Amino acid sequence: MHLFKQLLELFNESTSYSTHYYQYRYRLINILTVELIALSLVLIYIHITWGHWLIVYLISVGCGLAAANFILHKKIQNNLLCGNILTFLVLLTTTVGNYWIGGLSTSYFGWYYVIPIIAASTIGLPGLLIYSLISLSMVVYFTLVNITPLYLLSDSQAVLMGFINRFFSLFIITTTLYSALRENKLYEAMLCEHNYLLQADKEKFHYLARYDTLTNLPNRSYFQNYLQGVIESARAKNHCVTVLFMDLDGLKEVNDHYGHDAGDSLLSQSGKRMQSCFRENDFLARLGGDEFTAVINHLERDKVPKAIAERIIQEFNKPFLINGREINCKVSIGLSTYPFDGQYIDELLIKADQAMYYAKHAGGNTYKLTRRRKKVLT
Repeated sequence: MHLFKQLLELFNESTSYSTHYYQYRYRLINILTVELIALSLVLIYIHITWGHWLIVYLISVGCGLAAANFILHKKIQNNLLCGNILTFLVLLTTTVGNYWIGGLSTSYFGWYYVIPIIAASTIGLPGLLIYSLISLSMVVYFTLVNITPLYLLSDSQAVLMGFINRFFSLFIITTTLYSALRENKLYEAMLCEHNYLLQADKEKFHYLARYDTLTNLPNRSYFQNYLQGVIESARAKNHCVTVLFMDLDGLKEVNDHYGHDAGDSLLSQSGKRMQSCFRENDFLARLGGDEFTAVINHLERDKVPKAIAERIIQEFNKPFLINGREINCKVSIGLSTYPFDGQYIDELLIKADQAMYYAKHAGGNTYKLTRRRKKVLT
């Protein structure tokens, strides 16, 4: 069944491998073809000088078919088909050449150890298994069968041919392994870059899930999670937590008169002004629209929340410079404090929101506290 699938893939190979692996095999097949053609030309010249015409015809045909396969590969770019053709040509030429020159006793025999490497590089694991079995069967055949050679080599010819065969077989093995190691290195670099991009995307999505993109402040979800943690910590340490609920006075008018781009610029500048009023350990977030919230962790008798609220009012008394225009926008602030005004997030937010509306009804540009109740300890 697997071999049948391999045959089907011969004519649809480009969809069977990743782009990187496909390009690797494409380059390697071309390199091996050029190397084998170069070897063939050397062998053709030598055997012509020795008068071994059958060997010359054999290698010439193999060389021509390899060149035709090279052109075909360039045209259809099918690695699996052309890789099989190239490997089979090497196997066929090696087998016939060994049969004519003497089998096991010649240096041509060493090419049977090169064929599985070529098959593995150009075809893959199935090629390695199939051509290894074929090469092994040829080794067994030439070992058991006494071959009468058509051509006998002299001692000097055998030495020269041994050198050429061993040099080119070693050269092809070396270049094939070098290409494989080089591609592995490139693939590892590509994986590192891919992982880096994935990590960057992960961090980006993590940021987008927790931060407001307009003001770069934490969003509602992040604010609620943070407030829950601060309340739990304050409960253990017997501290207080004050929630500030801030709403811009007049954002709608800015959007109506100057456009939403001006409104976005006002929101962005408002966030920066608010940030400048808080301490380093305080937490500021944008809930959405023109609503901002903040969390201040402090001792019971600290006046820090009021001082920060007054500082924000002062900052918003200064005009905003937007698109060359001075625009005035005030802010209304409501404050609620754990554990006086509530024990849970929803209670504190509702109380702070109510206090903010008290400030708006009072004319805006001020802050209001909730009606205090007796401290409840848990």
